[in-house]
Formats: sequence, C-alpha cells, structure tokens
Amino acid sequence: MKYKKIVLTLILFVAMTPIEARFYSSGSPKENKFALTYDDGPAAITEKLIDLLEKNNVKATFFILGENINKYPDTLKRAHNLGHELGCHTYSHKNFYILDKKPGKKDILKKELDLFEKRYSALNLPKVKLLRMPNGFSKKWAIDIVSKRGYVMVNWTFGCDWQKMSEEEMRKAYLKALRPGAIILLHDGGRNKEKILRITSALIEEAKRKGLKPVTAGELLKIK
Repeated sequence: MKYKKIVLTLILFVAMTPIEARFYSSGSPKENKFALTYDDGPAAITEKLIDLLEKNNVKATFFILGENINKYPDTLKRAHNLGHELGCHTYSHKNFYILDKKPGKKDILKKELDLFEKRYSALNLPKVKLLRMPNGFSKKWAIDIVSKRGYVMVNWTFGCDWQKMSEEEMRKAYLKALRPGAIILLHDGGRNKEKILRITSALIEEAKRKGLKPVTAGELLKIK
C-alpha cells in the first residue's frame, strides 16, 4: 500500500509539472515509435540527409547550433517545410560541464540562448520548442533557465557516433539500441559525415523490420 501511494504521488507530481520544466531522455516503451535526432548542424551533409529522410517518408528532429544558421538558412527552411522538427542546441556548443564550476555559468547560458534566438528569428520560422544542451548537460539550474524561456529539454536514449569505433561496430550498436520509445542521437554537424547517411539508412530499414515508426521527438514525447 505504501509503495502504491509513492507511485501515485510521483504520477501526480509529473502530471502537475509544466511541460517546459520537465526533462526527457526517452519516450513511451508502450508505443511502436522512436525518434531520429541530429545534433550540431546544419552542415554540408544535412541536405543529403534530408533527401534520404524524404525518400523514406521519415520525419526527424534537428538540434541546430545558432552559429551555423546563417551558413545554411535554406536548408533549415526546407527541413521545416518538409515537416521535420527544429530544436535549439545553443549558439556555440560550449562545454557546460566545465563551465558549471564557474560563477558566471548562468549568464553564459542565457547569452548562448539570446544569440541563438536572435539568429534563429531571422529565418521567420515558428519558435522552436525543444532544446538539447551540448554534451547532454542537464543540471537543475540549466533546466530552470531553459524552461523559463519556454523550452523543453530533451536528451537521448542512445548515441555513439563520436566514439572511436569502426563504422560496422557503430552500425550494430545503433541497431541494437533501436526499440519503442528510443531517442536516437546522431550528428550531422562536422566533417566526414557520410557514415551518418549509411547508419540512418540502416536504422530506417531495421525500424521497418521491427515494426517501429520514426517520428519527431516532439511527437514521440507528445509535446505540441
């Protein structure tokens, strides 16, 4: 009985917590859906990635860096127009695990968001709702700041494309991690990202085999 009361209390707490103040790293394991998410772009590979997703009728979420927006504005507008979701990845990908030890950390994050929002507003697209901190930083003080801006912080269930692994090892790891509710992290930002196209293609095929539907992170988490 005591256990049931604790569970009920947690459920009520989550239900009463504003959606912006929550933190997510996965979706419901009871629905046959998962999300493909891409960080650090847009970059040179992003157009090809959008082509691949469009060919397979797949929607994804792109957590973009503000400093890259002016380099690829048409790419971002195309992604939005095709039904993909755009999210914030701050302006310049600062390492808040290091900055967390400094007294000015909150002001640094606020400035990163200011710069991102100023650059993003020039695109004349709807305001982004989701935010992913660089390196998945998720301390409460950061969640508080971004939630007051109207963002929902989203991390991931699995990602490894920055690790020192062979492409085959990486592909197997991603396919193994594919399951209902998974939020898959890949990176379209940076150089030499052709392998991301191949891994994405493999994930799409494996999802078909497993009966999983790829959706945006917002849809997976039911964030409108």
